[in-house]
Amino acid sequence: MFTLAKGHIKISLALSTSIPIIFFYSLLYTWLLVLLPVNLILLAGHVYFFRDPPRKVIGKTNDLLAPADGKVYEVLPDDGIIRIRMTLFDVHVNRWPISGRVSSISQQKGKHWPFFPFLQRGTTENAKQTIEVTNEIGTFHIVQIVGMIARRCVVYAQKGESIQQGERLGMIRYGSEVDIHFPKDNYEICVDKDNNTKAGVTVIAEYQEG
Repeated sequence: MFTLAKGHIKISLALSTSIPIIFFYSLLYTWLLVLLPVNLILLAGHVYFFRDPPRKVIGKTNDLLAPADGKVYEVLPDDGIIRIRMTLFDVHVNRWPISGRVSSISQQKGKHWPFFPFLQRGTTENAKQTIEVTNEIGTFHIVQIVGMIARRCVVYAQKGESIQQGERLGMIRYGSEVDIHFPKDNYEICVDKDNNTKAGVTVIAEYQEG
């Protein structure tokens, strides 16, 4: 089943509807034909970038799942941090890495540095949104960081809401980076730098009992 990210179906329908309208009026004004390929490119690009394929998530586990599609950029076991960077070609919908309750959502203004492999300023200086989730294990922070093209972080839940592992968290429009901060003493990291991840599917850290 083909699905689009929340809020983007209407835009796709509008772009689709405009195609026959442009074609009809081009019978009267031939110069309008130049708009057809532009419209088709916009429609194809929108559908591709905002696709939201169904995922068979693990769910109901204390293991930590990847919050984003992409590639592991950095692993900091001593700090309990895993950073995942997305590209324009990855699915942009993020998913909850763990179940719990949203205790806070905060935004931080900043720059729009590009995420080149040799450039770390984006991680520390770019605008970001931090979602704090708490459960019986401890406190987790999911940090959505914008990039050079990405301009907005979206989270579907609200403060105080219970969330389920693997469900849709939100998205960063046009890619960038998602970091997960977790209780380091409770987890054993099972991914390395440059490993590919799928949101809600890839286990990035295994829960360690007691």
